[in-house]
Amino acid sequence: MSIDMDMKEIHDIFFEESEEGIDVMESGLLGLEPGNADPELINTIFRAAHSIKGGAATFGFTAISEFTHGVETLLDQLRSNQRAVSEDLIEVLLGAVDCVRGMLAALKDDAELDLNSVTECQE
Repeated sequence: MSIDMDMKEIHDIFFEESEEGIDVMESGLLGLEPGNADPELINTIFRAAHSIKGGAATFGFTAISEFTHGVETLLDQLRSNQRAVSEDLIEVLLGAVDCVRGMLAALKDDAELDLNSVTECQE
């Protein structure tokens, strides 16, 4: 088996696990209630984001790693009660999930990342 084939298989595992992580994040965010910072649920969402960020950094997918780091920062603020769970924040985080999902799909398909879309998600 060639090194290229091995790396493709490893990338495929990363994409599969990241897609599962995105689903966990989305499900968790949909389960959050404004004004109720459920620590266990927030930790679950945070861990999924952290895993995606770490995997992306490992493989040099810098755009995903950097973007997910920002998501992780917001989630950490929720964990430390520096930020309250609000409808607006949930919407922002769900938008970020969609953005990461799109970034992962583009990389998986060897397509160009839509950096304009990524920038819009960050605003």
